[in-house]
Amino acid sequence: MDLQSPSILAQLPRPLHATTGKTRIGDVFSLADSKKRKRYEVAVAVDGEAVNIYNVRLKAFKFSSLLFMSNFFSDSKQIQTPKLVTSYAVPPQSKFSCRPCSVRRKLKTTVKRQTFAAAIKPEQQIKSFVEEISSGSSAPTISSSTTTIKDSRSPVAFLGIVPFSIKDGVESDPFDIIAVHEDGHVRRLSSDLKTQRWSIQHSEISKVSSTHAVHTCFLIDLEDARKGLFKRRQDLVALALAGSNVGEDEPSVLLVLSLPTNAGHIALEDVNVQIFSVPAKSINSSEESQRLQHLQTVTVPSVDGLQKVSAETLQWNFHSGSAGLQLSFDKGFINIDLSQYSPSVTSQFILDDKFSSVMRISPQCVIGASESLVAVYDTQYQSIQRSIATSDVLSSSGLNTDRPTVFITYFAKLGIAVATKGNTLIAFDLTSLHTPSAPSLKRSRDGLLIDAIGRGIGSSAAQWDMSSKKRQAENKASLQLDSTEKIEKWNVFTKGVEEATNARDTTKFDNALLAFFEVETPAALPTEFINSEYSLFILSKIFAIENVASSDAATASSQSQLRVVLWPKATCKWLLRLGHFTLDNIQVALRRVNKPQVLQPLPTGSFVQALVDSDPSLGHINEVIRHSSILASSDELSFALKHFLKQVHSYFSTLQETARAISNNDAATPTEELTRRLGSEKTIVEAIFKGLNTSLNKLHSHPIPSIIKSLRSNLSRSELLFMIDHLRLCLATGGFTSPFGENPPYAHHPCTNQTYRFSQDDHSGALNDASREAELITDLKSEVSAALGGIEESLYLKGILRELLSFTEATQAMKKHASSKSERDTTPNPSNSVRYEKLNGADLMIFTQPEDGDGFDADASGKMLPLSMKPASKNVSKTKVKKSTGETKARTSREIGYLNRKAAGKYSFERLLI
Repeated sequence: MDLQSPSILAQLPRPLHATTGKTRIGDVFSLADSKKRKRYEVAVAVDGEAVNIYNVRLKAFKFSSLLFMSNFFSDSKQIQTPKLVTSYAVPPQSKFSCRPCSVRRKLKTTVKRQTFAAAIKPEQQIKSFVEEISSGSSAPTISSSTTTIKDSRSPVAFLGIVPFSIKDGVESDPFDIIAVHEDGHVRRLSSDLKTQRWSIQHSEISKVSSTHAVHTCFLIDLEDARKGLFKRRQDLVALALAGSNVGEDEPSVLLVLSLPTNAGHIALEDVNVQIFSVPAKSINSSEESQRLQHLQTVTVPSVDGLQKVSAETLQWNFHSGSAGLQLSFDKGFINIDLSQYSPSVTSQFILDDKFSSVMRISPQCVIGASESLVAVYDTQYQSIQRSIATSDVLSSSGLNTDRPTVFITYFAKLGIAVATKGNTLIAFDLTSLHTPSAPSLKRSRDGLLIDAIGRGIGSSAAQWDMSSKKRQAENKASLQLDSTEKIEKWNVFTKGVEEATNARDTTKFDNALLAFFEVETPAALPTEFINSEYSLFILSKIFAIENVASSDAATASSQSQLRVVLWPKATCKWLLRLGHFTLDNIQVALRRVNKPQVLQPLPTGSFVQALVDSDPSLGHINEVIRHSSILASSDELSFALKHFLKQVHSYFSTLQETARAISNNDAATPTEELTRRLGSEKTIVEAIFKGLNTSLNKLHSHPIPSIIKSLRSNLSRSELLFMIDHLRLCLATGGFTSPFGENPPYAHHPCTNQTYRFSQDDHSGALNDASREAELITDLKSEVSAALGGIEESLYLKGILRELLSFTEATQAMKKHASSKSERDTTPNPSNSVRYEKLNGADLMIFTQPEDGDGFDADASGKMLPLSMKPASKNVSKTKVKKSTGETKARTSREIGYLNRKAAGKYSFERLLI
């Protein structure tokens, strides 16, 4: 199944400086009882423009209670759609250093939103935008504040909030701001930015600050950390709660990721992850443990086969529920479980493609955007679940689609992945990947093996490549290459086929196949068991998939079309004889070539259309359609029939125009006029009718219900009438609808009847006159009756001539059998064809057929026809077994004579000599 084209959420403003400006997108939270929860909104900071808040909800929630759902939808104001919620302007010279964050709280009489962003220009600052909306007022009140950082020149790499509870009546915000600089300094500010609680560089961070810089941070609740990150480390939970009184708010957990400084490429083991606990409320103490309590420092484990990755393409994320630290880079995705005593890699996939962004959407699936496609990957089974071509993303909107797709966040309950493509905020709907949520707490089904079969990811260019040792080990069994000589032979063959395909040289292609099987002529190619992998490789070179622009203006997306790259005549005939030249094999071969993109099933008629396009003379399609095992689908045969009917109609239309020109004396001679109008088409008339009749014969072998369904779905009414008249014409000219000795009646062709309208767009019914339809039915009844009468006459005549026909068939079979034994003397012995017996005192002379001869000496005086069809003579046994008791008894002479008389020769007669 294809991944749906994304929805456009909003058009983001462009940075004031297009070359150096950046757009940074952060999360929006809500607070309830000192707990923060992510909202379905994003905060966007655009250099030199503004800080905006966008709602990304595409639809309302799905509630389990239908009654509650109806009450919910009754209030239209509660249904949210993607929109710009609010915007805060910034000076043109502003340049942000990290992602912004925002908090929305619903108070008793107002709704308060506070948004924070860190800027490095015009100076090192942290900005705050406060917006309040009163219940009785429609206009919001917006204010802003700024604090300048003077004790550090290092840019802020992270902004987060630490919530806590407040007592009733206290007019203060229930959270503080945590800012982490790249050099490792951590500062805590009040929500209004007027008070700096403390600023330190922790000793654990100082140990690596000379070689490492803070890349990003993650701030999670201790409650979430207990379920995931610390589920096996109760000692760390106790250490985080040290110094906290019972009943107080729990601290938050801060993860600080540090990367080597000024390194273009880094190794994963060089990445440090330091875990701290941050008290809910600031304590007036100079001890660093009272401000930041160090819990643990871990090192990211290395991955087999992955040396170093580009530091510019690294994107980190942390999933608190599974304690998974996710790394995405230009070659793939890695998930690291930090809950273990020693961090371990739980899932990964690395491809040769270049990814612009990869993001986790479930425990086993990720969504990634590469240069060729955007796809959902199953990391457990290394497969693709859904995909869409990169060129199809936003192709119908008319926007610039050359910019890479970068994923921002994923909302599991809504089932949407939010991303940016240039300055466009988009959302991918992924609800079809999972089953609907059940009332129980069971996790939705994800990553099924049955969904991964046939969709494995890998390098398409090296599918049949045996140059590497890894590929040799994988394909040794499938290709049956059990020796170095066979591997070298296969490499030579694949190289020759590649060169022939690139040069479109069919002769070289055929010669490569002959050399591989070590034969000199195509007729000597093996026809017994052939490894299907050979056929799949050859078909992958003969056929290809290309994207064509859709004619549908509503979709305006590209569609896949099958085409023939080249047609090596000897190779194709050999595949046809083997029965490997099938549509199913072609699809399997093309799926391998187009990996990692998921190739959808080819539409009906694509195979026939590709063959017709490759050879307008219809030689290819006629050659393929003659093999009954190739076009096994009645739909494909119906599509072929539709094409041939169009060709016939075109041919008869040309004849009509020619006849009209001749009758009007507009043509010099009939021959010249036909040559001028038909041209090269005159040479393929035979191929048209040959293909038409062959298609009808092959279609007749299918069950009648499937024939009816295929014809109705692929042929219009006028085309069906065209086909019926063609069959009537064949019956009439074949003598099936007229008695013997009479001239066959002429069946009116639809092209010569003006009451028919043959048009591809004419789907309504194709008779202008209703009486013509009644006449057609009457004619069909009479013709069917005449055909049945002819069948009855032929059966009666066959019964009369049955003896003669059987004798003729047996004689021909004997001659054929005798000619195959040319090394033996096939001259019959006349004495063996006559034998003498006595029967009840009479002398019998019995003429029999020689065993190895090709003649029949029925009579010395001349030839005679057979008089009976008695079974071949057998030697009568002198004993018999009684059926009732199983007793063996001897036969009497009379019984033996009677059985001998009944067991006369197959074609023989008896003459009594008296």
